Amino acid sequence: MIYEEEIDINYLEQPTIFDKLLEPVQAFVEGQAQELPQPHRPTYPYLMFFRTLICYFVSDLPSLKLFINTQLNQGLLPDTLKLIPVPYNTFRDAFERYSPHLFRTVFEHLVTTLPLRQLPELAIFGTLYCIDGSLFPVLNSMVWAAYTSHSQALRLHMCFELNRMIPVDFLVGSGKSSERHALRAMLVDGVTYIADRGYMCFHLFHEIAEAKSYFVFRVKRNLVYETIKTLTLDLPPAVQRLFYDVTDEWIRCPNDPHGGMYRLVRFRVAAESYYIMTNRFELSTFQVMMLYAYRWQVELLFRFLKRTMNGLHLIKNTNRGVTIQFYTLMITALLELHLKQQIVTQYDEDHDEISIENDTRSESDFSNSETRLSDTGQFFKIIGDKLNRYWKVGIHWLTALRSLLGRPFNKRSIEILGST
Repeated sequence: MIYEEEIDINYLEQPTIFDKLLEPVQAFVEGQAQELPQPHRPTYPYLMFFRTLICYFVSDLPSLKLFINTQLNQGLLPDTLKLIPVPYNTFRDAFERYSPHLFRTVFEHLVTTLPLRQLPELAIFGTLYCIDGSLFPVLNSMVWAAYTSHSQALRLHMCFELNRMIPVDFLVGSGKSSERHALRAMLVDGVTYIADRGYMCFHLFHEIAEAKSYFVFRVKRNLVYETIKTLTLDLPPAVQRLFYDVTDEWIRCPNDPHGGMYRLVRFRVAAESYYIMTNRFELSTFQVMMLYAYRWQVELLFRFLKRTMNGLHLIKNTNRGVTIQFYTLMITALLELHLKQQIVTQYDEDHDEISIENDTRSESDFSNSETRLSDTGQFFKIIGDKLNRYWKVGIHWLTALRSLLGRPFNKRSIEILGST
């Protein structure tokens, strides 16, 4: 039996890479553990449960059972990780013992306190959230995740911030859960929400406006509307050959019970037509199109969670257990991103390299719309280079991290991870 007072995580004088990974949350989680009511005979303490879960999601093993029964309990993990062996069933029981709220609080702490890089090129548009939902197949016995008459699935509703390229909120629902209702539950003021056609709803548009927020949504082509004013197209010459039949109008929809006035940007790319509706009237035509195009980043996050982080493999079949799993996945992703940005920055400084931000136009160069639109190719090149350098957590970098997890965090580890 393991008792809380027996857990003493003494760090080396030189912390390991795992210690460095957990550094942004270690003190916070320790504080949570101290505030928990102490049961008479605790079987598995929260602090160790949290650390072991993070290690599992970093390890990329195909199942939790394999990780616990082989890596942890057979002594295959480095002693420097300071993880305690535990029976597999005892570890699984901890999903029911500890509340998902504990993990949500850790996630929110990271979202609000982590000093993550931001894309200054997007700052002029304010805070940008991409909204979407994605299905995760589950066992047919998970009746709470109802989807079709022949299969079950859960839907992960994601709120993804473009400015820092991170998840900032999410909800776990059944496969039938409403994406619009999920957005209502996550709605905050002062944000521009970017979404696809499934979120089209005049009542939702009204609620977003009432919350003093904004939207850039793709809508269906059969939209019924009346043109109030035709706007002058504002497209940089570099992209005009990519888009066809571009129009920009202020409109009203006769079937809108709230009588709102909106902006509709229509265009065609190859054989696909796009209708983008927004209440951001001050943006240029191209800016509206560009913001919608960046919605694809939330799709990349879903792919990262499912494939790279093995999120398709569910540890528990209960809503409670699944929610803890997804919070831990998000926490791990944020910690990995923060560690990578720290290491890349240190690596560049050690090698006297000119950073991308100093090698290209400064943030102030992009505060002017005319400058930004006149050099569209440069704009996208800067963002693309930065995403690859500072935000892309690739499989090769993660493989190096897993191999070095128990090693000291020193100049050599920075060399390896910074050049990967």
